[in-house]
Amino acid sequence: MATSYIYKRDASRLFIALDEKGKRYKIYIPKESNPVINGEEKEINFVEQDDFQYIFDLNDKRYHCELVSRDQNKAIIRVNGVEYKFSLESIFSYIRRGMINTDVKVNDNNINAPMPGKIVDIFLAEGDLVNAGEPILSLEAMKMQNEITASCNGVIQKIKVQPGQNVIKDELLVEIQSIDV
Repeated sequence: MATSYIYKRDASRLFIALDEKGKRYKIYIPKESNPVINGEEKEINFVEQDDFQYIFDLNDKRYHCELVSRDQNKAIIRVNGVEYKFSLESIFSYIRRGMINTDVKVNDNNINAPMPGKIVDIFLAEGDLVNAGEPILSLEAMKMQNEITASCNGVIQKIKVQPGQNVIKDELLVEIQSIDV
């Protein structure tokens, strides 16, 4: 069952796994629900867990999983007798290494002022996770307040404005680094 998941502010539970062939898996492990892999919630039933060995059921199939070795962010995992090599990155190290959306221009996710106005409030801070469609700030124009929302799932890199500041049309307000894989 595919679901749209709202990322919480705790980015420490959001990881990117890269296999040997460069395929990316965005993994979010919320405390209150099942893991979300590439935007799809997975119902995983852990049967047994013992010193780096796990037995779990997924999609009516049983998996025997063992952590064979780990060296810093590199891991070798054996699942049902087959070994897989992964590089595990926190979302922040992944961004720092410039590995997200290398085929997309960085400016595509920036938020510009849609009209001249005054910044009333800023709802998030630099380093926060943001979901597509989530309000980032409030812009007052012609005595109406407009919520300016994120165009993608990402991390707020830089907020270029502050409350009370006047802005012109198309002025850069917020830089967002996409975490969409």
